[in-house]
Amino acid sequence: MKYMFGLARMFFLAMFFLIVSCNEPKQDIPYFLKDYKETFQNNPREAALQWFDDARLGMFIHWGVWGLKHAEWAMFNQSIPLSEYKILAKNFKGNSFDAEAIVTLAKSSGMNYITFVAKHHDGFSLWDSNYTNWDSMDYPAKRDFLKELSDACRKNNIPLFIYYSIGIDWTHPFFIPRENYVYARPNYKETPDYFLYKSPKDFEKYREFCKNQLKELSTNYGDVAGFWFDTLGGVLANDELFNMQEFYDVIHQYQPHALIHFKTGATGTEDVLVGERELKSISIHYQGDEPEKIKIRQLSDKVWKENKFKKAEIAVTSQGSWAWTPTNNCRASDELYAMLAHASNNNANLLLNVGLKPDGAIPKDVEKEFRLLGKRIQEDGYPILNKKNWKTLRGEDVSVDSTEINKTAR
Repeated sequence: MKYMFGLARMFFLAMFFLIVSCNEPKQDIPYFLKDYKETFQNNPREAALQWFDDARLGMFIHWGVWGLKHAEWAMFNQSIPLSEYKILAKNFKGNSFDAEAIVTLAKSSGMNYITFVAKHHDGFSLWDSNYTNWDSMDYPAKRDFLKELSDACRKNNIPLFIYYSIGIDWTHPFFIPRENYVYARPNYKETPDYFLYKSPKDFEKYREFCKNQLKELSTNYGDVAGFWFDTLGGVLANDELFNMQEFYDVIHQYQPHALIHFKTGATGTEDVLVGERELKSISIHYQGDEPEKIKIRQLSDKVWKENKFKKAEIAVTSQGSWAWTPTNNCRASDELYAMLAHASNNNANLLLNVGLKPDGAIPKDVEKEFRLLGKRIQEDGYPILNKKNWKTLRGEDVSVDSTEINKTAR
């Protein structure tokens, strides 16, 4: 009898655990990680890193309200009042934005992922956000550009990274003032009424806003390859206010595989080391005796050492500037391939930017040279990825694009 009771008990326990395991939520494998199934089951982020290592080349897309000014830093550099900037936003329609054409160009150019600037430093969201009316759906464009692109990416099996400016927001009422970071706000003669930051506790309202938007982006747009945060200097200068790890945790709660890109690093827990035109600690761009710059140098060097030997990505622009301008032309395809080769020699992917025209159209010269780049890759293959002595190159011979004269906030 005791033996039979033991058998029955084992049977019921087995059935119980079977039912529980069947009812546990199982994460579907993201569409772009199907070939990394075994690794994904053990470690979703490791699978994403394996995919990223194979991806080699991506398309960066800079475009927004500021496109009408041909400069992504126009609001800051020209100290444009928000009331005037809102007029720009009302004229921002994106009538020629064609997500399918963008994805098709990326594929024909040998690009295996897209990073889309969904929110730049002006705070304007290029999606239908429930947490602000400063977005493309609530303004005359009446379009969710991010959704259009994410749908086209999924249809064509192209992974999508979402760029989110977290270290600068010139329009959010509770973002830090210039006293905390020189690039935090345009240098207006008088503080506008809508700037409501009074003390560090007010910054929590900005953080909550960002967490809500990141949850929104992590749940409403399908599988996301990762997030590309910007800018780094202000975060390092105010690291205790930002507490970036909390933002990363929000994302991974909903997308465990999502890769975190934040330049050379804010916490040391980023998945990929990112360089803007180069792979070096950003400390070299913050020289001076001001306490803000000293702190940035100290922290950037510290985190650089922690992230230095991770898989890398170098972001460059094909047009000389991140935003499209009427005077800048796309580099020749041979130059673009040379930048890809230089990045490859440093065991890094190349993230090649295109600034869309103000109406959202792909510039004709970019389309031509990108397609020629794709043809070159098809004929010659991707440059060899240096897996031998790349560690000796990190922080040394890594300036892929030296044409930038005026350095913006890294």
